[in-house]
Amino acid sequence: MATLLALEDFSPGEDAMVLNKGRGTNEKPIIWILGHRNADQRKQIRLAYQEIYLEDCNKNLKSELSRDFEII
Repeated sequence: MATLLALEDFSPGEDAMVLNKGRGTNEKPIIWILGHRNADQRKQIRLAYQEIYLEDCNKNLKSELSRDFEII
């Protein structure tokens, strides 16, 4: 399975804040961040999200995103 190249200018904490801010309003930032991060970076984002918000990032995003995303 192919993976994305890691971005050099990457902040898991900033990405976590953008993901949280995008909940319930605009899915575009969520799609952009998750589509432009490799597996290791997504893991770092999940950990940062947990640390900042004391909530599970995957669980929150799953509840926020529409059924169309679950099918993919």
